[in-house]
Amino acid sequence: MASVVRNLDSFTTGSPGREAEYSDLGYALLGAALASAARAEYEELLHEHVLAPLGLTAITSNPPPDNQLAGRGFLGRRLRPWTMSGAILPAGGLWATPRDTAHLVTRLLVERRLGEPAPSWQTTGRLRWHDGATRGASVFAGAMDDGTWGMVHRLSGHALPTEETAARVLRDA
Repeated sequence: MASVVRNLDSFTTGSPGREAEYSDLGYALLGAALASAARAEYEELLHEHVLAPLGLTAITSNPPPDNQLAGRGFLGRRLRPWTMSGAILPAGGLWATPRDTAHLVTRLLVERRLGEPAPSWQTTGRLRWHDGATRGASVFAGAMDDGTWGMVHRLSGHALPTEETAARVLRDA
């Protein structure tokens, strides 16, 4: 990670401060900086300062194999579950059940138990949301200002159909 930090200027795509750009690398660097400053593992910090205060104890980077949903690939073969361990963990390497993800969304976005949501949540009109996709899964989670919330998880790595489904669900709620 140190060599990445030394060469950050070679990763930029525009002038600093001009516009926001989503970056898995940015989350990885933020996680490394937090862990370094606290002299603790990133996942330990996350559990202590975010998950435990929200009452969420089952979210982890290393779930038991029988708790991992996995999509199907060519000829229906089960895809190997996606993992993001090590330095990239803060960019999305956590596993949660749909129920725990729903609790996370409602406690962060609707109840606002930890205060205002982090800037990493996107805002579109009255909707605060975030999504993500890996090789074998995609998820969208969001909440409206009035407390209406929704989450869509698909065993497909394509984010756009997941976003479209979530938009329909929230529009029709």
